[in-house]
Amino acid sequence: MNSLISFSPAILGIAVVLQAGLNKKIAAQWGLTTAVLLNALVFAVVAIIFYSLSVWRMDWFPVNMKANFDSKTFLWWYIIPGILGCVLVFGGPWAVARWGAVHTFIIVISAQLLASLIWDWQVENLPVSTVRIAGIGLSWIGAFLVCKS
Repeated sequence: MNSLISFSPAILGIAVVLQAGLNKKIAAQWGLTTAVLLNALVFAVVAIIFYSLSVWRMDWFPVNMKANFDSKTFLWWYIIPGILGCVLVFGGPWAVARWGAVHTFIIVISAQLLASLIWDWQVENLPVSTVRIAGIGLSWIGAFLVCKS
């Protein structure tokens, strides 16, 4: 199981490209807003199923995935991840339609690396190393080369 978990970032990377590309195809037929609505409906159904299972079959899930909702602890910023998810679902097909998948995702990945470095430093209190900065710099050089061609 550990090897599958180790491979999960690659699976996520493939899923992001497939989602944007397939949504682009749906958007060409139905419009981008309809494609996003369809995504939201499918996501809601799957999320409700997983939530229900985590309530009824707690033994199937690790501790951090079990339902533990308390409205008293709700903070306003809890809606931000949902808004960002909507931005991703709208923005992915839009960008792929204009620039292609490679151009879009090389910039997405480079931006994610930079944002991750800042997050780790500011939120997780992890040190910033020159090796990490150099690696991210190389990713931006690669993005420039890919986008230039």
